[in-house]
Amino acid sequence: MATTQNTFTGNGSNLGPFSFTFKWLEPTDIKVTVAGVLKTVGTHYNLQNLNYSTKTGGQVLFTAGNTPANGAAIVVYRQTDDTDLVSTFYSGSAIRAQDLNNNFTQNLYVTQEANNSSASATSTANSALTASASATATANAATSTANSAVSTANSAVSTANSAVSTANSAVSTANAASASAASAVATANTANTNATAALNAAAEALAYVIVANVAAIPASPVNGDAVRVTDSTGIESFTPLSGKPVGFVGDSGLTVEIYYSSSTSTWVWVRYYATDSDSRYLKTTGGTLTGQLKADDSTSTALPVYSFDGDVNTGLAHPGADELALVTGGTVRLTVDPSGAVNVPVSLSVGANAVLDAGDIGVSVQAYNANILTSSDIHNTVQAYDANTAKTNVAQTYTAGQRGTIVTLTDAATITPDLANGNHFTLTLGGNRTLANPTYLGSANGQSGVIIVKQDATGGRTLAFGSNWKFPGGTAPTLTTTANAVDLLAYHVESTTRIAVRFIGDVK
Repeated sequence: MATTQNTFTGNGSNLGPFSFTFKWLEPTDIKVTVAGVLKTVGTHYNLQNLNYSTKTGGQVLFTAGNTPANGAAIVVYRQTDDTDLVSTFYSGSAIRAQDLNNNFTQNLYVTQEANNSSASATSTANSALTASASATATANAATSTANSAVSTANSAVSTANSAVSTANSAVSTANAASASAASAVATANTANTNATAALNAAAEALAYVIVANVAAIPASPVNGDAVRVTDSTGIESFTPLSGKPVGFVGDSGLTVEIYYSSSTSTWVWVRYYATDSDSRYLKTTGGTLTGQLKADDSTSTALPVYSFDGDVNTGLAHPGADELALVTGGTVRLTVDPSGAVNVPVSLSVGANAVLDAGDIGVSVQAYNANILTSSDIHNTVQAYDANTAKTNVAQTYTAGQRGTIVTLTDAATITPDLANGNHFTLTLGGNRTLANPTYLGSANGQSGVIIVKQDATGGRTLAFGSNWKFPGGTAPTLTTTANAVDLLAYHVESTTRIAVRFIGDVK
């Protein structure tokens, strides 16, 4: 007899897993009792390691707090749902071998479970054998009649339903009944194959009436009416129509074939095809597109959506909304963002010469801001090429005067010049002041200039000096203290700690 259950004994501490070996049709058909009490999946236990490929075996693991008591009988068994058939067939529909197999597998499992309910019931078993023989005869009849294949198949389903009902009412079915049912399944499978072939032939043989458009589909059809709609525009909204492919949209270049089934009071989809395939589909040898060519929505740059047959990681990618990327070898070389800005993540070159980008401004070229360079920036934000332009690392001979702006120092108790601001400075003393060590010394080595020191209208002002200011003999000079007097401090930066100074007093 076929195995439809496995039994175990609880020890008061073992939650499992408890492995079972029988075949099953759906996980919901697997039941568990403990000490004769039916348990609930998800509450008292969970199913795990179900083999969905062969639909054979699995494990039961009880949840915390639901440990079977010591000595309690644990029964894991199959109870196949016999409320309805797995698949139902309708007039005009295709009969698939898988659907028929599932129906007869359901029949077989219910029969096996009925077999194992009791060890003896010979008369009931004979009744089941008779029902199985009837199913076999009905299936054979379906094979012999192609024109009535649909109705014969439905009759086979009805007979199979009767066989299931008879098997359910049986208290016991003998081993012979199980073998006979298995034989009926095999016979029905053969019948299904033959019936499907017959149905396909019958569908091809349908006499279609050609109609120009959806509006011309007959409003009062009779069973079996078949039409071929040469302009399927709008058929996606046509009702009643069953079996239409999801997302299909009619078009003047697409022909659709449908037929009417009175058993379901609806038109049934058969197929669609291009009215003129040469004008609708692009040939592998090339052609001209008159519509939009779309790729999928992949944002991968490693495998761009537009690539080449022999070089799939090179092409045009779509990294994000309203963005494009030029990719070679799976690496982005250039992007255009939603604002239209072009970004080059790697260096560009023309031949052996590098192309400047925004990062070069203030580094490789003289610039006044960090804007992207264009030809209009020449003479504005960048210096144009000039053979007379002086270079910092080349000895120069000047043929015209060179000068710098005289920077005014702000009067305060302590005055700190910033040598980055210029070479020459001017200072008007408004009181006794200190000239602190200047900033920017670390980068000013070799810088020279003059600091003009003026007395205000009051005069008598003094000036002390920071430690980095060095004077002849190590003695700081005394300023001319007459009102509005002018002294000069000529300086030269030697290092970060030494500024050599020469005092020129009372210049007038």
